[in-house]
Amino acid sequence: MKSSIFFISAAIAGMGIFLGSCTKNELSPGLEYMPDMYRSPAMKAYSESPIDPVNGSSRKPVAGTIPRFNDETLPFYEPFAYPNTNEGYEAAGAGLVNPLPNSAEILKLGETKFKVYCAVCHGDKGDGQGILVQRDKFNGVPSYYSENLKNLPEGKMYHAVYYGRNMMGSHASQLNEKERWAVIHWVQKLRADGLGTTVASTQTASTDSLTKK
Repeated sequence: MKSSIFFISAAIAGMGIFLGSCTKNELSPGLEYMPDMYRSPAMKAYSESPIDPVNGSSRKPVAGTIPRFNDETLPFYEPFAYPNTNEGYEAAGAGLVNPLPNSAEILKLGETKFKVYCAVCHGDKGDGQGILVQRDKFNGVPSYYSENLKNLPEGKMYHAVYYGRNMMGSHASQLNEKERWAVIHWVQKLRADGLGTTVASTQTASTDSLTKK
């Protein structure tokens, strides 16, 4: 008798679940058993959270936190103090100097990053004949040793890499600060090679009036 009641109760419950899952709403999943096991509730970033009412759904950075390359021996200037204006471009040229040494290690880093992000337009030799130029995707990419760029200060180079300049877009998200300066060292080497001079003399010619921050 008890077993009959159990089976009848189970059948009724099963029928109820079956009928409950049959709905006219095609988008409804019907009845779900413990859906939180596989359908976790989504929370909006930095919104209120019952788990952590102080910090919310995401912990906020410590006040004053600045992302930067982790090397305290290098006087990096992030966040970039020069605005994305012609005045900021000129100011960077007059007051910004490469903090990295012109070493074999830094040149190798600059060469590697240059070939990944820059050579497609500027060319492996910095002559403005990259593969995209050869395929007529871009026109008018200048040579690093052209009249307009042969004496360009490294501060202006950094400003252009950071914000972009003319047809060139910003590379601030592709290169961190150390990599940007390393690329500039490599560009200076390419420019010196194209001019038939040396990096030291080229850099001196372009930075005589610069004052380090």
